[in-house]
Amino acid sequence: MIVSHSWLAEHYNDSDLVILDSRGNVAYSYAHIPKSQPLGVEKVVKVTDSGANLVLETDAAATLFGSLGIDDAKTVVIYGDYMDPSAARIAWTFLYFGHEKIKILDIGIRSWHQKGLPITKEVYKATPTTFAPKINPSLRIEAEDLQKKLDTAYIIDARSPQEYMAGRIPNSVLFPFTDGVGEKGSLFKEKDELVKIFEEQKIPKDKELVCYCALGHRAANVFTQLKMAGYENVKLYDGSLADWVGRRLPLG
Repeated sequence: MIVSHSWLAEHYNDSDLVILDSRGNVAYSYAHIPKSQPLGVEKVVKVTDSGANLVLETDAAATLFGSLGIDDAKTVVIYGDYMDPSAARIAWTFLYFGHEKIKILDIGIRSWHQKGLPITKEVYKATPTTFAPKINPSLRIEAEDLQKKLDTAYIIDARSPQEYMAGRIPNSVLFPFTDGVGEKGSLFKEKDELVKIFEEQKIPKDKELVCYCALGHRAANVFTQLKMAGYENVKLYDGSLADWVGRRLPLG
């Protein structure tokens, strides 16, 4: 799921590539990777009355992704800021809608700039096309199903220790998303490092894993870390604690 900055620096002009800036329109307007388009994380969520950031409706996703020039033939590369989980949440959204040609840039945009790699202010707009969603329900869990699996699933809280102690989904274990973030601008630790960390955490490979946080963004980052480390049965509770509390479900 990760693509190197050296590869992107050589291939950003490829016709079968769509590059997305997860920082959104304002940061994009100052400077961005050539041929990229802005797609802030707020564009890929549906906010409920409780403040939960749920995944987009299928029709809305088809319209949005199609407007960015994305179809089955395109590989999508997402980049963003160091320590910002937005790129991972957007990448998960593409996976959920069946687009598996999805990559996250290995470094943040500041590191890209510091390395002297191409930067521009020129606005790029791809030719719209048709995006056909193919939902992969195995990547997502909703509150009702999670309630039934509190004793069987392995539930991972991607927030900070302070947030975790203040209230959490019952039976969840703490794994701050920052524990899997790399150093010197790298968005993730190397695969071998992640494997070692998750083994030390005793995160099982034979159980269904459910990731959550406050709004689902940091949890999507841990989802990505687990996938990088070879875990297969991983789900995102995209509603996360905002949805859980909004439904007045019990806290641990």
